[in-house]
Amino acid sequence: MKCWNQVVIRLGATALALLAGVGDVFGDPPKDKPQPIMLVVMDPLAKELACACVKGYGQRDYRKLAARLESSLKQSVSIEFSDDLAESLALASPGQEIIAIGEQSLVAQGAKRAELKCHPVCELTDPDGSTALTGSFVVRSGDSAKELKDIGGRKVFFGLADSDANHAVVQAALRAAGVESPAAPEKRSTYSDAALDVLDSQSTPHPVAVIPGYALRLLEGCGSITPGDLKVIGKTEPVPFITVFVANHIPAEKQQRILKVLLGIKGNTKLLKAMESRDGFRPVKTQKPGGPQANAGPDWPDWRGPDRDGRVPRLPARLPEKAKIIWKKAAMTGGLAGLSVSGERLILAERDFGEEHDVYRCLNADNGELLWRVEFPARGKLDYGQSPRATPVIHEGKAYLLGAFGDLRCVNITNGKLVWKRQLPREFKAELPTWGMCSPPLIVDDLLIVNPGGTNASLAALDCATGRTRWTTPGSPAAYSAFICGKFGGRRQIVGYDQNSLGGWDVKTGARLWRLVPPTEGDFNVPTPIAVNGGVIVATENNGTRFHHFDEAGRIIPKPISEYPDLSPDTATPVVTRGRVFGAHVGLRCLDVQKGLKPVWHREDDALGDYATLIADDERVLVITLGGELILLDGTANECAIISRLRLFDDDVEVYSHPALVGTRLYVRGGSSVLCVDLETN
Repeated sequence: MKCWNQVVIRLGATALALLAGVGDVFGDPPKDKPQPIMLVVMDPLAKELACACVKGYGQRDYRKLAARLESSLKQSVSIEFSDDLAESLALASPGQEIIAIGEQSLVAQGAKRAELKCHPVCELTDPDGSTALTGSFVVRSGDSAKELKDIGGRKVFFGLADSDANHAVVQAALRAAGVESPAAPEKRSTYSDAALDVLDSQSTPHPVAVIPGYALRLLEGCGSITPGDLKVIGKTEPVPFITVFVANHIPAEKQQRILKVLLGIKGNTKLLKAMESRDGFRPVKTQKPGGPQANAGPDWPDWRGPDRDGRVPRLPARLPEKAKIIWKKAAMTGGLAGLSVSGERLILAERDFGEEHDVYRCLNADNGELLWRVEFPARGKLDYGQSPRATPVIHEGKAYLLGAFGDLRCVNITNGKLVWKRQLPREFKAELPTWGMCSPPLIVDDLLIVNPGGTNASLAALDCATGRTRWTTPGSPAAYSAFICGKFGGRRQIVGYDQNSLGGWDVKTGARLWRLVPPTEGDFNVPTPIAVNGGVIVATENNGTRFHHFDEAGRIIPKPISEYPDLSPDTATPVVTRGRVFGAHVGLRCLDVQKGLKPVWHREDDALGDYATLIADDERVLVITLGGELILLDGTANECAIISRLRLFDDDVEVYSHPALVGTRLYVRGGSSVLCVDLETN
């Protein structure tokens, strides 16, 4: 049997064209043609990396996919089959466009080693429609162990790809079974080695191997083991599997074209068969803390971006000297909800002139032209106006729209047609918060998490497709902060605020896992919690900024490991990058996470008050001030190093609405207009 992680196959553009039956294979390409896109394939089920032992399985034909890309993009594609992204990238030409496809954790780690800045854009579905991979714990068929809880004290042979994500889910599965997990599992170079070592071992008690969920079928089909030699006694939680990453330096418009080609194979029966896929590729879901770090893709579909963390793959090295406005359209004054962008669609939330309806407009993100407009009755009066506060959330062809009075609607992103609706305060018997409902719904798997704040429904999970209630959990009235989902203390959970406390809730049942009341009362609980290295950073107006860790049961440890009282924002959420917290409160502040939130610098500026929006990449931080000025900072400096500044609006405005950054285009709402500005300096 071929071990997929020991095979490296390189095919140039000409050889690929011969194999795929496309392209001009005679002579050298003209000098003015762009160099080939490099497609690095690290999928263990590619036919070059697996074995032809099981008919129709482990024989994914990436040459056909590369030919589809060539045909659609009008650009040649060179293809490499490898298990080492860094090794493959050593062959790339300077500036060459890179697409990598493989196990998400491995691609992410390889990109980090190779210093390639890239981000995931879509995931490949398997024959069952899943995009995830589970690990299987296997023992000999005659072993007395029937469940994971029966293997205490045994050796564990690690046959999964060596990544932090895989290690984490294995350790979590063992802990959940009450088994003390080994500090360092015995690694094997391939899953076949791990499985065979279980069968060959003479030690007592017999060891256990953890192998990929797809492996047993191949081992038996290839004759490496006899069917029935091994039995599965447990599985890990799923992790993302085959994922497509694109290099950040590929132009944003080109990234969109690549994604469109990949998503388009869903309608090609022959190509689906060649890729052993039921539904083709799906856009990446929100990255969950605890998995590989994935930068934001070419969309901004949620509050603070795809991961609700204010992070993007790349900010410009400096701002242009003058605002390069692509388009500008009128908007209702006083809009508070953030902007959302998915593909060519931008959604804007506002009110009508009569203040009796919520209005949502979908604009073409390329030129600002109106694609559709819907309005819904929503009567009442609130401080700071009646306009929706919650950023529209776009997910898998639908937009989830929450108004300030609790009217939640799901509409079709293509035409704005209503799919379903709920009225949260009325249906869940909750009081409307003083400043209205602000928290954007949170997508978790196929659930839409909302916080009505009812006595019996402090939180509720709705079915994304139908709006039907899946679970509710009792608790306190709602606050104003957005929720996040991640793995904390080895347990996947929802984290956010109610009126009086920070909390964690089980994703599947809604059961409250822990409750943390801060020492000083009176926080309005507006800023969003930030997941950092398995812990959480929170910042509020009366209790400052705190960094909390979690115990092994997934409960927050009440005493913060570090805190800094002078970064105390009432509404502005900080951003974290390069181990530093950047926040707005009486100017700008930078704190060092590793040094106990020790202040690195503090800068007061006429343009800076107590509110600003912050967006970061790995090196820089972009500040959007309340008055509509952009300030680009060097995030690595030990002082407030301003790289450049750019004023966006000629008149006085207030930019409370969170902008959206997609590639080099920044979408901003201020005063009576919304505009798209290109931050590219070339």
